[in-house]
Amino acid sequence: IFMVLPFLPIVAMIALFYRLTIWSLLAVVVALGIWGGGLKTFRAMFLQIKEMLYIEAARAYGAGSMRIIIRYMLPRALPVIIPTIVIATPSYVFLEAALALLGLSDPTSITWGKVLEEAYAGAAMYRGYYHWILFPSVMLVLISIAFASIGFTLDRIFNPRLKEM
Repeated sequence: IFMVLPFLPIVAMIALFYRLTIWSLLAVVVALGIWGGGLKTFRAMFLQIKEMLYIEAARAYGAGSMRIIIRYMLPRALPVIIPTIVIATPSYVFLEAALALLGLSDPTSITWGKVLEEAYAGAAMYRGYYHWILFPSVMLVLISIAFASIGFTLDRIFNPRLKEM
């Protein structure tokens, strides 16, 4: 259902109904974000790993389910999971900024979205306070570029097919 419906309205409804703190709102955003698109990909990857011969060999010599998951499946899946989560982090940051800009975030916390919302409410553009909008916007873009660069670098490190590039 999360792959069909837009993500921002769902999180906006949750934020309106429950008046969450910034940390619980971010936990909901990350949980729903991972649950939506990433879980289907990770499930397919784990099902593929589960059918490999060394997993069957581990079962044959009597390894338990937890041992197989921790010892054999997780090390094979982490090189895909970690860069995916790091690359997805800017979308969570922008989603939090969008919720704060709409006034649906925790009013006591200071975030870049909250600074943008205060600038919008105080008519900063019309009064000539461009730095109130420029600095948080630039920081949002820079954090997005930084996480994307880290994610692509981790993907290149972990993915052996990308090492030759």
